[in-house]
Amino acid sequence: MKIKGWRLWGWLSLIFTSTLLVTVFTVYGLTMLENRQQFETREGQLLLAIGRQLAREPRVIAALEADHADQATRSYTNTLAKNFNLDFVVVMNMQSIRLTHPDPSQINRHFQGGDEVTALRGHEHVSVRRGTLGRSLRGFVPVYREGKEIGVVALGIKVTTLQTLIHHSQVGFRLALLVGLVMGILIAFLVAYYIKRQLHDLEPREITRLLEERNAMLEETKDPVIVIDLNQKIMLVNKAASKLQNHLIPQNAFIGQPLTALITHPERVKLTVKTEQFYQQDGQDYLFSAAPIMVKKQKIGYVIFLRNATEAIFVADQLANTTTYANALQSQSHEFMNKLHVIYGLVAIEQYEELAIYLQDLLKPEQEFANRLALLVKNPLIAGFMIGEREKFSERKTTLDYEIFPELPANHNVAETKTLLTLSRYLHFGLLQHDLPDSMLIQLDYADNRLTITYHLGTITNRDALLSFVHQAYFQQLLSDLHGTITFNQDGPLVLKLVVDYHGGNLIPN
Repeated sequence: MKIKGWRLWGWLSLIFTSTLLVTVFTVYGLTMLENRQQFETREGQLLLAIGRQLAREPRVIAALEADHADQATRSYTNTLAKNFNLDFVVVMNMQSIRLTHPDPSQINRHFQGGDEVTALRGHEHVSVRRGTLGRSLRGFVPVYREGKEIGVVALGIKVTTLQTLIHHSQVGFRLALLVGLVMGILIAFLVAYYIKRQLHDLEPREITRLLEERNAMLEETKDPVIVIDLNQKIMLVNKAASKLQNHLIPQNAFIGQPLTALITHPERVKLTVKTEQFYQQDGQDYLFSAAPIMVKKQKIGYVIFLRNATEAIFVADQLANTTTYANALQSQSHEFMNKLHVIYGLVAIEQYEELAIYLQDLLKPEQEFANRLALLVKNPLIAGFMIGEREKFSERKTTLDYEIFPELPANHNVAETKTLLTLSRYLHFGLLQHDLPDSMLIQLDYADNRLTITYHLGTITNRDALLSFVHQAYFQQLLSDLHGTITFNQDGPLVLKLVVDYHGGNLIPN
């Protein structure tokens, strides 16, 4: 049962969204911290700049010299604080006594916080301390008269006011954060959905199972299987394929290697041909087939299958024989019953002499064929093959007649005999796929270690299809192994003539 499709999408969306949130909020937090520090630094520099300007103001210097600030000086400092959005501007003498303050009740009182000591020693600085107005960011600038410090100007902005200003400055960042989160979450869901679709809506457990099933099928397949890309580079092989050319290296060693590392002559076959092709390598015959690998309607490679041709032809031959036999049983059952009726009638009327003559007539053709074949063919492998083929064709209502002259001697090369039988079996397999005449003559002429086999096929309707069969690469390869040739007439009844090597002599193992 297929796992629900939303699970992987949900997990991917959760992972992407969580990663996005952690990343965005981390960056946002660091940005806000940096922004706060920069804002406080800018405010501190602004306080010092205003303080330097105020420290050069004549009325401030005069107030410090007189150790008293008139109403005009106090109004000036308060106006300056208002213009620059400051919470206070204080002028104090060297004893830290305030000469000006926004709250008149605090004038002539000691400055609170203790951070003015550094400025009283002649150094500008910025600090955050608690005073009469609360916790504030404060800047201190010494005031000099003819090179002598006579007082300090203190300027400040409350932390609460500073926080308000910082929050206002961060409105754009928060808006950007919100837009970024919405867009990021949307993109995370879209990416998760895209990945899910790329995986064909499969869950991780399903992908794992399919991968293991594929590996199991490949490894348990006894036929070689090779997967290549469009550049004929090997992407995957099974155990059977890794043993081609008698290799003893691991399967993974072939990954990325050219196809020639396993297929010696890839030019002999075509990857684009959909039908099976015959291919020979290291003395072994294979049925070669290739299927394209398509991803989103684009070809990315091929999967190649190699089947043992001998076994495949044998199985196909057996299947054809079984089908033919089943059809022949139906057609021959009536004839057989007629013969049984004749035998039963002769027995019933006790005509035993006529019965013996009738039985002899029935058995005589096969007996004569076997006896004559034993005299003319000295190679038992070929003789047995000829008897079997005669029976096979007879099931298709075609009588095979043989003309052998002179007698066919034994062959000292067993491999040559087997190749000849494979060639003949393959040719007969092709013949049985077509409509054949009632009788077919096969002539065997032997001379000077060359055997001429002539097939008189008569007039057939599918002449071109039959001739294309004998031009296939596998048949031509077998013919080449026997240094043979094949010819046929262009007009009239079809006659095929094969001329191959056949080295007569004693039949001994090769």
